[in-house]
Amino acid sequence: IRESLQVVRSRDPRIHRMPFLDAGHKLGGKKEGGGGSDYHALGAMEVICSSMAKTLQTALHPPDWLQGNYMAVRYEDLVVEPIKTLRQVYGFVNLSVSPEMEKFALNMTSGPGYSSKPFVVSARNATQALSAWRTALSYQQIKQVEEYCHQPMALLGYERVGSPDEVKDLKR
Repeated sequence: IRESLQVVRSRDPRIHRMPFLDAGHKLGGKKEGGGGSDYHALGAMEVICSSMAKTLQTALHPPDWLQGNYMAVRYEDLVVEPIKTLRQVYGFVNLSVSPEMEKFALNMTSGPGYSSKPFVVSARNATQALSAWRTALSYQQIKQVEEYCHQPMALLGYERVGSPDEVKDLKR
């Protein structure tokens, strides 16, 4: 609760942005655009993305004490190439990966499990969670996330979508 309040308090209430939830979205409830929950979601998104951008800037241009002591790992890289990414992480801290850990990583990222909830990572198919945003969010919501998070997205090499058709293109 304390952390949530910090995020909400850090949001400037004088700044008006479009509601995060579409009026017809199932999470919007009876209030058009989601009401107060939009305020909290937007405030959290703004604070999280701003903080992430600062952290990534520090990682990309580290002070002397941080050089060689920090490694950024994208979730997508872990899902798409779990063994390679796991070996890089372990190598970074001078450890070797056991066959059991490799098996665990494969099972956690590409096992046979399934969940009807798009962001539930306990499902053993991480590729499903990887692209869940494409069906769970509207194009308007995606554009709003990109507005707030364009800095960390650019630093991590993510492309912005230009149309609703691009959202559905799983090759992007």
